[in-house]
Amino acid sequence: METIGLERYRALVREGALVVDVRATPLFDAAPTAGAVNVPWAKIQEGEHDLPGDRPLVLLCEVGQLSRVAALYLEADGLGPVYVLEGGLRALEGKGHERA
Repeated sequence: METIGLERYRALVREGALVVDVRATPLFDAAPTAGAVNVPWAKIQEGEHDLPGDRPLVLLCEVGQLSRVAALYLEADGLGPVYVLEGGLRALEGKGHERA
């Protein structure tokens, strides 16, 4: 797992990384993240996901903490590289990025 800033986040997205919002589905549905798929961290913890192993994953949550936990599980499942956006969605909002 690598913690990244906004510049690296944007570069990874341009390069085809999959953005995964790990918040609970009701939170995602209320304020979705543009271009992201929603896989709640509890599902990741339980191994109930079908995330690809052939492309980088960038994990997001509100402030970055759940993303770090989810990243550890995904790496244990052999997926990677896995990145976590420092500051999570709050960092994106602070720089004018729209969630949806």
